Amino acid sequence: MPKRRIPYVILLVALLSLLIFRTRDEMDTEELRKQQYWMAKGRNTNTYPIVFGGDSRVFRGLSPRHFSSEFMDIAAYNFAYWSNGFGKKYLEGLEAKVDSGAETKIIVLGLSPHSLTGKAARSAHYFDVIRRSGEKGFFSAGLTRINEVFFPFKALDLTTKMTGQAKSSNVQITYHSDGWVETYWIVPDTSHAAQFYKDIFKDNPVDEEVIEGLLDFVRRWTRMGIHVVAFRPPTSHTLVKYENEDGGFMEETFIKEFTAAGGIWIPMDIDAYQTYDGSHLEHHSAIRLSADLARRIRELLPYNPGIKTGSK
Repeated sequence: MPKRRIPYVILLVALLSLLIFRTRDEMDTEELRKQQYWMAKGRNTNTYPIVFGGDSRVFRGLSPRHFSSEFMDIAAYNFAYWSNGFGKKYLEGLEAKVDSGAETKIIVLGLSPHSLTGKAARSAHYFDVIRRSGEKGFFSAGLTRINEVFFPFKALDLTTKMTGQAKSSNVQITYHSDGWVETYWIVPDTSHAAQFYKDIFKDNPVDEEVIEGLLDFVRRWTRMGIHVVAFRPPTSHTLVKYENEDGGFMEETFIKEFTAAGGIWIPMDIDAYQTYDGSHLEHHSAIRLSADLARRIRELLPYNPGIKTGSK
């Protein structure tokens, strides 16, 4: 290439990069930010006085920062995963996330009936993230902000944006370093999740062995001085019906067994919070639930927890 053309090529690349950056919205880099989020969660070796466990209803529905602001700023972390269940290995991982030196130690379980099924208890996503976190190339893309500018952009997507034909994304997501995935839909559809729940418990009902395994850990944690708190994440009434009838979840029986094992059950009014799809809380309700839950736990703990945490 003749030297006189080099400045023009550089200028063209710069203009094209600027064009891509200006036409791109945050959902164009959502895949990158999602990868960064799971990479950080998989590689996080810190421990915390308060740890949240569960599935996507928990990582989308509980904000550690807003919880802690109502709980004397004691550090908390959201350790939930996709379609996650309460199997032995995940519960061991959850226990290891608790700061053993903290004066106040709490495990908060967002208990979706699906998390008590045999398939969910395999914790496939949790194991996948943990396994891949040990790989050198695990989610290597996008460790810096500059990658958001140069993250792959399909030519067709760019063309439709430039011509004004692209539809704006209905989904809005913000990934937080404390484990919360702040989410909402611009146009909610609270009936959306019901279509998937029609068959989710087919040949996969709530498993009594999974429940008993969880209760064993509740007893163990209680003996270790860890307060174990559980609640049922708010969803649509339709999903509650599927979970109870098709999934075979007997909430009253579970609560009795859970409290007998030493746990603290927090009842939730599902009509007090809004979902964006019938299953997951939209961001304002997630913030409100986090604060409400913190206040309820403080009221129900057998003592007023101190502020010395001993956290790392």
